[in-house]
Amino acid sequence: HIGDVSAQAMIDVLRDKDSGVCVDSESFLTTASIVSVLPQDPSFPCVHYFTGTPDPSRSIFKPFIFVDDVKLVPKVQSPSFGNDDPAKKIPRFQEKPDRRHELYKAHEWARSLLETDQDKGQKLMRIMLDLEKQGLEAMEDILT
Repeated sequence: HIGDVSAQAMIDVLRDKDSGVCVDSESFLTTASIVSVLPQDPSFPCVHYFTGTPDPSRSIFKPFIFVDDVKLVPKVQSPSFGNDDPAKKIPRFQEKPDRRHELYKAHEWARSLLETDQDKGQKLMRIMLDLEKQGLEAMEDILT
């Protein structure tokens, strides 16, 4: 990719299991993968693609542009427990709440489908990769 390193090329690198870059979720869990596009022209926004899930080969990269007054996306926010949070109660950490956000739960469901039903899993993966491609194309349009 000399001279033409695209976000898609970097995503492909992060998904490359044969090279050892993409570590299988069974042996080592990461929290997420990220690819950032940092334009040299400061008038263009920086675009960051996050998986928000452990294994980039089983997840899609979702585009984010950080701006003032950003609107939070509920599906990627861990639940809040307020004063009932075990970290705030005395004695602390007597319970273990489920802090998984909805996107992570959906990823777990998709991962299970990929492992248990090859046909449905592959169909789901094609749909997810198409959504990823749409996000990459939309961000490319913004940057051009």
